[in-house]
Amino acid sequence: MQGPGWYLIAYDIAHPRRLQRLHRVLRTEALAVQESVFLVFGTRDEMEQLLDRLEALMDPREDDLRAYPVGEPPSLWLSGPGVIDGPLLCDANQPRLQRAKPAVGSWRHCLTH
Repeated sequence: MQGPGWYLIAYDIAHPRRLQRLHRVLRTEALAVQESVFLVFGTRDEMEQLLDRLEALMDPREDDLRAYPVGEPPSLWLSGPGVIDGPLLCDANQPRLQRAKPAVGSWRHCLTH
């Protein structure tokens, strides 16, 4: 099994009900960086399991889902207001996401430096 890393997920879902279901899953498993763009931290196996769950909610003829492995979030270029308030990482050695809203699922609030 490959070690954990960061993945960027983006989607375009045609039907409002499918969109709500997929978005609900991602809100519990990932950090929203834009309306339909999320960051996920996990192993490749965990990512494949998440993508399988998401694909089960989609219509492949109408919907689009993309996942890309990315470097550490601080190395990503960000501009504009986005949905994140504050830094993405608390400690590069122990990646935990800091969220503007209460933590959901496996994500936990970071302690401030």
